[in-house]
Parts: sequence; C-alpha cells; structure tokens
Amino acid sequence: MNRLPHVLSAFAGIVLFSFALPGSAVTAATSMTTVTSVGLSPPMNVNSLLPVVNNDSSANAQIISLMFRPLLWIGTNLKINWQQSIAKNINVSPDRRQFTIHLKNWYWSDGRPVTAEDMLACLKLIREYGSRYPNAGMGGIPDIIVHAKVINPLTLQITLKRSVNPDWFELNGLSQLFPVPAWRWKRYSIDTLFKLQDNPAMVSVVDGPYKLQHFTLGRGISFVRNPHYSGKPATLEHLHFKMYTSDSTAFWALKTGTIQAGMIPHYLYAARGMVKDLKTCVSNGGYGFNYVTLNFTNPRVAFFRNVKVRQALALAIDQTQIIQIAFHGLGVPSFNPVPTNPDTYLSPEMKKLVANPALAYNPSTAKRLLTEAGWEPGPDGIRMHDGQRLQFTMMVPDTSQTLIAVAEMLKADWQAIGVDMRLRVVPFNLELAKLHPHGKWDASMIVWSYDPDYYPSGDGLFNTGGGGNYGDYSNPMMDKMIYDTTEKNGARFLDRYENYAYSQQPVIFLPYPEYVVKYAQNVTHAQLMEGVYSVDCTPQSLH
Repeated sequence: MNRLPHVLSAFAGIVLFSFALPGSAVTAATSMTTVTSVGLSPPMNVNSLLPVVNNDSSANAQIISLMFRPLLWIGTNLKINWQQSIAKNINVSPDRRQFTIHLKNWYWSDGRPVTAEDMLACLKLIREYGSRYPNAGMGGIPDIIVHAKVINPLTLQITLKRSVNPDWFELNGLSQLFPVPAWRWKRYSIDTLFKLQDNPAMVSVVDGPYKLQHFTLGRGISFVRNPHYSGKPATLEHLHFKMYTSDSTAFWALKTGTIQAGMIPHYLYAARGMVKDLKTCVSNGGYGFNYVTLNFTNPRVAFFRNVKVRQALALAIDQTQIIQIAFHGLGVPSFNPVPTNPDTYLSPEMKKLVANPALAYNPSTAKRLLTEAGWEPGPDGIRMHDGQRLQFTMMVPDTSQTLIAVAEMLKADWQAIGVDMRLRVVPFNLELAKLHPHGKWDASMIVWSYDPDYYPSGDGLFNTGGGGNYGDYSNPMMDKMIYDTTEKNGARFLDRYENYAYSQQPVIFLPYPEYVVKYAQNVTHAQLMEGVYSVDCTPQSLH
C-alpha cells in the first residue's frame, strides 16, 4: 500500500502547548498532536483516506471518520446517536423489510448538499468492491438488499430480501454507509479508487468536522477544522497524528510533550509516574473481545472438535490473574463473544459470570473433562490419546508485549491440566495471511472489534462460512441461533446465542483490557474525544 510526499512541517508555526506560569490559568488548547488508536491498541500507520476501499484498520477508520461522517453515528453506549448522525430518522415497515431513511440538511465542504444519491453511491461502491470489501456480509450488506432507490434528495428507501431485526440491520448494516461525493468520484472505477485511496486530492471535498491539511506516508497526517461542517463545530482548530507504530515510542513522545495525548502500555505501567502531571482517563478498549481462534480443519489438532477439550481449555484460564498481572488490574473478564464493557447486550447469565469470574475457573473440572474425552496424563504430565500428545502451537501477533505476556500465562494455565501449548510470535500481517480454513496453523490469538458491526449477533464470526470464522467452526444449532438474532426482535435471542457460545466455546474467550490514556492539562476531555475513536474514556485520577 503506497503513500505520498513529505510534510512534517505541518505544525511548524502552531503552538501546541500553552505552558502556564505558577498561579495562572491554563489556556485551552486550540491544537493537539496525538497518535492513532489511542485507547484501543498500539498505534498504527494510516494508509487510506477513503471509505469502502480501505482495509478497515482502526487507524484508517479513525482518520476517515474525521473527514466523512457515517449515515448513523453509533455512540459508545452502542445506540444510535441521532444528534451526530446524518440520518434524521428511519421508518421501518411493519414486515421489517423496508427501511426509509430521512436525511438531515447536511452539506459538503464546498457548499453542495449531501443527498440520498450520495448515500446510494456508497452502496454501489460496496457492491462493486465485492469480496474485497472487508465488511462484506456484516449486517447482510450488500446481498440482503434487493432494491435501493432515491425517493427525493433527502430520502433513500432500501428493501430487503427478508424480514430482519431492525436493531441488527441498522447497527451492523446501515452503520457501514457513508455519503460519498458522487459527482466527483463517478468517473473513477472501483479499482481506480483503490489505487487512489491514499491521494489527498480525493478528499478535497468532505462532510466531516475536519479537512485534510497535510499527509506524509509513514510520518504524519494533519487536519484543520472544517468551517462548513453541518454538525457541532470541532473544538480544535488543528489536529495532527504522528505515525508511530510502537506503543513504547508513543509513550516516550507523550513524556517529552511531542504528543499531547497517548496511552500507557500495560508493560510500562510502572513508568506512569513519568507522566503524572498529565490528566488521566481510562478507556474501555473499544467494543470488542479477545480470544484464541482454533483451526477445526487441521487434522493435526482434530481434538479441538471435541467440545469437552474446548471447555477444559476455557475452565483452566484464570482470567482474574491475567487481569491483575498482565493488565495491572485494568481489564474485565469476558466469557463469550458479547463484550463486557459496556454490558448493553450482555445476558443475565453472562453478567453473573463477569461479577463472579471464579465460577468460570475450575482446573479440577477441566482435568475431568479431558479424561472423559480420552486424554490421560503421560509420563511427563502431558496428556496422551492413542499415542498423540495433547499439544498445539499458538500464533501470537508481535504488536503488543502484553499479548505475549497473556500467552505465557495461558501456557502455564494449560500446562497445569496436561496441555502442551507452544508459542509462535509472528508479525501481525503474517498472522492475518495464515488465518484461513485448511491452513497449517493450529491456534491464534485475535482481538475482535465490533466496528461497524455494533450489534454483537455473531453473524460472520461463528456461523458456517462467516468471513471472520477463521477456524471454520460449524454447528447447525449455532447457525440457527445467530440467524435468529438477525431476524427476530427481542433481547432473548441474543441472550440465547451468547449463553450457547459460552457452553460451546467455538473459540477460547479471554479477558479484555482497559487502557490508561494521558493527555495535556490544556486539552479538555471533549477535545480528547475528538482525537480518539470508538472508545469510552472515563476521566479519573491514577496513583
């Protein structure tokens, strides 16, 4: 993926800090420099500026959302924030097959109105991009749509192939739509747009709170407030991102004042005193979950197909210990694919487990299950069955030392019940390249973020043939339960799915981290939230 010319001098004439003299008031910031993915993950490079044709990384999604506003803005409570959405409201037909979307009066930065045609153009791009579109299938997009038509400049009507759960289609399907400047892009094929996705000229007209000022591949990207933004004006005049790809490098930049907002990596938690003069909030890590995906198609680890083996692996994990040691107490237990924080969609049964994680930790029961599955302790303590050792290799992405620490703790937990797990630390891109059914991998650690699939239905994750179903898990009952969450109204269907996922362990669920975010004294919490993405960061003191 390519990049563009140089421009690190973007902020040469801008005062990034207003240092206060003793007894004086702190002047509010007008500019902020930070890194991508604050409160979510280690910082990443930006390699795309365009909706649809990007690779859907958190860094790209964050940058694109500053310039292009989605049809529906999903708040950190996982509900539609109509105030920040371009849609004014949505009418759903009684048979739950037709969605009539009414737009607000919204404008592009050149003064043109945002229209239903611009929304339809986005849907057409998704169709043209086909299987390359990273969110294909989520919320049924685009195949579930049988017809989409413009009723008038501010009204788009979408008709579906079947009745759906409106929450699922809106939060997972319609949430993917951005208006695009159709009159500017119509002369480009989808392949040309893909090639031009890092070209600043393509985003000279936007409808979001910021306009691109400068972009340098692998170095930095700068924005200026969009004076023609139709929503609430941005509180920062300038917003700049440095392209660090190491969380330790970003931490030292935070310490020296090179950036004004950043995270304390878990493995540098003891160094938090170095930035004690900065303000603090604790991020929920975004809406997602951590897990170990298992390869059900690899005959070498066919034992993963036995639910008792998977249940044993889950019961052997001391999630409380992982949170205390690897996350320094900053994290939440997680026992199923519906995230813990916020617990908007967590079932009563899963809330009980989260409140009492010891109920899900039982090495004795884990050993009994392995024995029932035919795995008996061997001479060295590792279990054997028909001459085969209970042994597998787990890939761990090299993006975070904390993930490696968690993997080491899993190794110890599983060894205690007679399972020999080997670690293989690999570059993140290599891990992604290997993660497909019928590959030679055994298991792999994954971080899943529900964005743009904010309704955690499991569609695409654990249904047969799902795009995110890396291990090719297949279970007719799971398929039915996932389908019910997408078609039928009511929380009980989602509750049934997540409880069943806990009992079946299609993957091995892991605790989910929270992150300490530090920011300059002259940056307000509202300004911080403009520069971060999809996280709920609660201000608090930290000792």
